[in-house]
Amino acid sequence: MRWSRALLVPHVIRLSWRAPRDVTTRWDRYWADVETTGDDGDVLWDSSSSDEAQDYLDLLTAHADPELPVVDVGCGNGRFTRALATRFSRAVGVDLSASAVARARLEAAPTPNLDFRSADMTVPGAGAQLAAELGDCNVFVRGVLHALGTTVRRRLVSNVTDLLGPRGTVLIAETNYPGPLLGYLESLGAGPSGLPRPLARAVAAGLPRPSSFGEPELDEAFPPADWDRVFTDYGARIATVPMRRGGGTDSIPGHLAVLRFHRPDT
Repeated sequence: MRWSRALLVPHVIRLSWRAPRDVTTRWDRYWADVETTGDDGDVLWDSSSSDEAQDYLDLLTAHADPELPVVDVGCGNGRFTRALATRFSRAVGVDLSASAVARARLEAAPTPNLDFRSADMTVPGAGAQLAAELGDCNVFVRGVLHALGTTVRRRLVSNVTDLLGPRGTVLIAETNYPGPLLGYLESLGAGPSGLPRPLARAVAAGLPRPSSFGEPELDEAFPPADWDRVFTDYGARIATVPMRRGGGTDSIPGHLAVLRFHRPDT
């Protein structure tokens, strides 16, 4: 281990040792403590990068039925949900954290086709329950799967499958940093003197540690026998808020895929 990386370890331990054990509590406290969002805000992944959002909108416009609702799973403060509402008949942002949903509602202008709600989409049956209300849906998932363990990830994918029905399309965008956690933190500006504030907040809240989500993880979560790969980009970049002096958007290596569940009878 490099000396600079070794000096980073005490900062990580100090920040994280008081984090709540319960994952829901961690996320809710994290969002409850957010004071500002956007490029100068507290949320690491809430970049205003128009290029990334435009890529997602263009892909979904090309491959998904715009007459179906779109569900943004893990919507946070709703930045992407609001963008999706400009292209689809209805956009519903869903997040585990009630505090995130409260902020999403606060930041959104009143729009007839835009809605937010709090729900745990890793609970069995959550997808079927929402589908009973909305019908077949498109689904958008950014930065969720890479933070879940294998078993929980499978439950989320099962709920996504129920939401899609026979007509829906899912777009996933996940980080895929190839190295260890400390290297990941360093890539976002952490060093011997500490961590940038947005990154420090995430560590202090005890948010789940990110893992790689590349081709092997995609195949495990969405087996090719069951899922059609409509589009994949293993060289995608996931934007973060500026983390270094001088500003400018930072980004993390990522993986982008547009998928449809393969139903033999369709």
